[in-house]
This record gives sequence, structure tokens and C-alpha cells, in this order.
Amino acid sequence: PACACIALALPSCVALGAPGPLLRPSGVAGRFDSAAVVNPVVLPPDSDGEEWRMFYYGTTGQWADPDCKPFLPTGACGLALSPDGVAWTRVDGALEGGAIFAPSPNPDAWDGLHVGVGDVIRVDGELVMFYLGGSREAAGPLPAGIKMQIGRATSADGGRTWERDSEEPVLRLDEAEGLFASWPRIMRPPSGPWRMLYHSFDGQAWRVFGATSDDAGRTWSRATPNEPLLKPGPAGAFDARGIGTRAVAAGGGGWLMVYEGVDDKDGTHRLGAARSKDGATWTKDVGPVLEPGGAAGEWTTQVVGTPYLLPMADGTLRLYHCGKPIGAGGAGGGHCIGCLESDGDVTRDAWRPVLPPA
Repeated sequence: PACACIALALPSCVALGAPGPLLRPSGVAGRFDSAAVVNPVVLPPDSDGEEWRMFYYGTTGQWADPDCKPFLPTGACGLALSPDGVAWTRVDGALEGGAIFAPSPNPDAWDGLHVGVGDVIRVDGELVMFYLGGSREAAGPLPAGIKMQIGRATSADGGRTWERDSEEPVLRLDEAEGLFASWPRIMRPPSGPWRMLYHSFDGQAWRVFGATSDDAGRTWSRATPNEPLLKPGPAGAFDARGIGTRAVAAGGGGWLMVYEGVDDKDGTHRLGAARSKDGATWTKDVGPVLEPGGAAGEWTTQVVGTPYLLPMADGTLRLYHCGKPIGAGGAGGGHCIGCLESDGDVTRDAWRPVLPPA
């Protein structure tokens, strides 16, 4: 499919030359990402002549069933290409609204209402996506779409088209953990099983759980059934209500995580950090490493989240993320994607914004 570049004005809150998003909602009626773009997964070139790839999910403000009101900015998934990881051009996918991956056409499927990319990795010349999906099934008084689970799909054409491995999820929700199992991130150590980190919400707090795979992510077993790998902080902490989306990168003989923490005062989301030697036992850094409206700029005053870490060859560290300013849309809209960088540190003062192209 051809690539389509959609020119978009910066949000009114972003002054020329100020920190701002690198990818915004398309604003094009009927396009799957017209209202929000969220959860960037960024793959740098793997060979000469290849472009950078960003996978993300987006929404029109509606899900596959218009009678099911969205409470998340999920919906379908898209792809953007870049020569440098900064200036991005959207790809027009072959599915409805320009998407590259969408809910199952079976309305009764576990992923028949909404989907979102969780992680994308390269495996033996193909791309493998682990994604979240929700069905039309409600959970008591809670809305349809809440009972999310995790699926696997593959692409042989650089991410433009995808084929599901199965009609069943690779990791089902476990009600002992919470209402869903979702937002997977994959860890591939030099030896031993792969690890998946995902999170759930039990009605009170968000917690991070783990699973392992011995067959390249085709099947998964919970690492420590019903026992979280990362728990909420103490009362008053920036993550007292728990930990949601997270990014993980290898380095320094271990693993670095940047995660989305939720406080117990007004539900503000901030980014924190944690470290591990083995991917199973994690120690949190003290305090948040990024505040809404902080280093990322005024366009993140309401939301800063869905982090994606990318260590660079020169020793710097990129942190792709989503954000939206106060007053922009509701739960299902207004999100944009931006990027910060550091010299390799993740402390609060280490970050500087990657400015959008002039």
C-alpha cells in the first residue's frame, strides 16, 4: 500500500519551536486514528535502506459496535514510517479507515470490539505483534470491552498486513489478578525463556504481572500465578494506586523499566522507573521521573503515559510516549505521540524534548 502524509497543525497550546508531539490524531473523518494516537512501539532500521517504523493504536471515538461506549483510546492499529525516528509519515493500511490491524470480523470474538498494539518484535525475518483485545461482553456493571486479553499476530511485509496466529488469545485474563490481562511487553534475555510483562486492574489498583514462554512467544505460562511482579507504592506515593503501561529495555547487565504510576489523590498519571537483574525481581527508583506538563511540554498537562524505551547506538536513550493537554477530548480522544531523550539517565532532570520538524 502507498504511504500517505497527512499535514497537521500543532495544537493551539504549542508555540512554534516549543516541545510538541511528533504524531497527532489525523483529524480525517472515517480514518481509524482521527481522534487519538497512542502507545508508540518504535523499531529502528534493521538493515541499510530500511526506514524507522512506529506501530500505534488509535480511535475514531467509536469502537466496532457503536452501542459500546469507549472508555479507552483503543480501536485499531496503524503504522508510520520515518527516516530518523522524528519526522513520521502515516501508512495507509488496507483495512477500514487505513488501519493495518483491526478487531476480529467475528462480532463474538474475544477481540471483536477493540484492539491495540502492545509490542512488536523481529523474529526470523518476520514481525511478531502481541496485542490487547476486548469483546462485547460486559463484566457485571462494568462496560463491554473491559475483559481484555492478549493475542499474537505475524507480518511478513514489514507490518503493513497481519495474520492472527489463532482465534484464541495467547494469554487469557485471570479473575484472580483482575478484570483483564493487557498491554503486553516482551523481554528476550540472551538465554532462557522469553518474559512478558502485562498489567491488570482489580477495581482498586493496577499491578504488573509476568508470564514466560519457551517457544518464541507462541504459548505462555504465568510466571508466578496471581503474584504481581510490581505492586502499588505506599499511601501518598505517586504510584499508590498502582502501575499500568510500562516499557522495558536491556542494559547495564540487567533491565530498565519506565512505567506509568497512578496516585491516590486525584488519579494523576506520572512516569516512574524500576530496575531488575533477572526480569523477575524489580526495585523501584525513588519518585517519578516525568510529570504531566514537565519536560515533555504543555501538550502533556492532562496525560503523559504509554512509554516506550529505545537505547540508541550513541549511548543516548529515547523515550517515546503519549500525552494530551487539559481539556482535549475525553477518555477516547485527544492523545498525541511525542519523544524525549537523555544521555542515558532516567532521572527527572535528565530529559529533553525531541522537537517536531519545523
